[in-house]
Amino acid sequence: MKKTILFLILSITFCQLSKAQDDILESAFESAFDKKNVFDANLGLTSIDGQNYFGMRVQPEFSFGKIGLGLDVPLLFDVTSGKIRTEEFKHGAGVLRMIRFFRYGNKNTDNVYIKIGDLSGERLGFGSLVGNYTNATSFERRKVGASASFLFKKIVGLELIYSDLNFSGSTKMLGIRPFVKPFGKSNIPIIKTMEIGASFVTDNDDFQEKGAPTINTKYSADGVKASSFDLGVSLLRTQMINLTFDAQYSKLSKNNLLATDNPLVAYDAGTGFAIGVETDFRFIANTVLMNARIERQWYGDNYIPQLFNFAYEINKDARLQELLTAKKSQGIFGSLSAEILKIVKIGGSLLIPDDIDNSDPNSRRAILGIDLETKQIGRFKARGTYVKAGLNDLGDAFTLDERSLANLIVTYKIGRFMEAGVDYQWTFAADENGVFKATNQVRPYVGISLDF
Repeated sequence: MKKTILFLILSITFCQLSKAQDDILESAFESAFDKKNVFDANLGLTSIDGQNYFGMRVQPEFSFGKIGLGLDVPLLFDVTSGKIRTEEFKHGAGVLRMIRFFRYGNKNTDNVYIKIGDLSGERLGFGSLVGNYTNATSFERRKVGASASFLFKKIVGLELIYSDLNFSGSTKMLGIRPFVKPFGKSNIPIIKTMEIGASFVTDNDDFQEKGAPTINTKYSADGVKASSFDLGVSLLRTQMINLTFDAQYSKLSKNNLLATDNPLVAYDAGTGFAIGVETDFRFIANTVLMNARIERQWYGDNYIPQLFNFAYEINKDARLQELLTAKKSQGIFGSLSAEILKIVKIGGSLLIPDDIDNSDPNSRRAILGIDLETKQIGRFKARGTYVKAGLNDLGDAFTLDERSLANLIVTYKIGRFMEAGVDYQWTFAADENGVFKATNQVRPYVGISLDF
């Protein structure tokens, strides 16, 4: 009798969870940072590689329902010559670089999602191929990419990512993932959330700066191809928690030119497999929002998990050459982010191979990522991102070099509409001669900041 009563209680609870799932969109965790209207215009002195400039940047950010828009309009003048600085418009996306982002919808909650501009944080599917990705590796030569996700009739969907709308040269990195939710219209708990997808990523980028002595898209121009298959399911979804499980199998196709240039290296197509668990928490009244993911990965020879990440856009040929010495191994990828009291948002990710060997230069290396954003705390506000690849140990994690990308902005509220701040950028990308080097930019400023 007790077992029967317990069974009935569990059945009723399960049905209630199912009903709750019907009332919740794909994600019930809305961030307070996603909905903001800010007009920033700041004036100050900017140092770029030792050269001083004076001028202003207009950086408004708007959110109207499902529509979001962010701009960045630079007006800088050389302190010595008095000429306006135009380098930021001569390369990459040109005048389109003023569009920091345009967004419609939310990738996690809406049937239609479109984003144009900075694609930092985007991933394709569950992230085995395109993950921890950004196309904003160079502040000077900002790329304007496109990301979209569509779901039709709760059953058939499509995701896509295109890295660069600068159409000089051949096709840039393109990722497409059709997926299906075969039981999307049913009311069967868990089963109705099942999602099956297939990802295909290609890149034929042959773009080079005019007159550049160094070619860094030799192998990508020959063609980069990768594919993966995945399955995911939501094990539990309520107003407080969302727990999902996924499995991914990926293949990186052989680059023929890379193989031809390295005939003595055992290089061929590489494969990898991963299983992951991801969970969202939303505590009472949204006081704390958390997202955590843990993923166990198995890699074969000539395979790198998340090949298309931030390091890929820094130097594509260098990234592909890493495949030559990538040996069979396994590792763990983890990420954790939290938003506290709708004031502070902080997150981090770490990819750690099991067999890091400091004595072996060809040993696999760790990758670290950190994000921070705050609203006004007293008179201070901050926003920053930091990523670094090729880590041997955590002692090397926070030294800036050719493996690093960093941006930190700290502001101090002077009055109701006035603020002072410092904007620091560290990027690593090709200069006008096609030579890769670290570029740092420090910009103290004063300006206007309006929240509405």
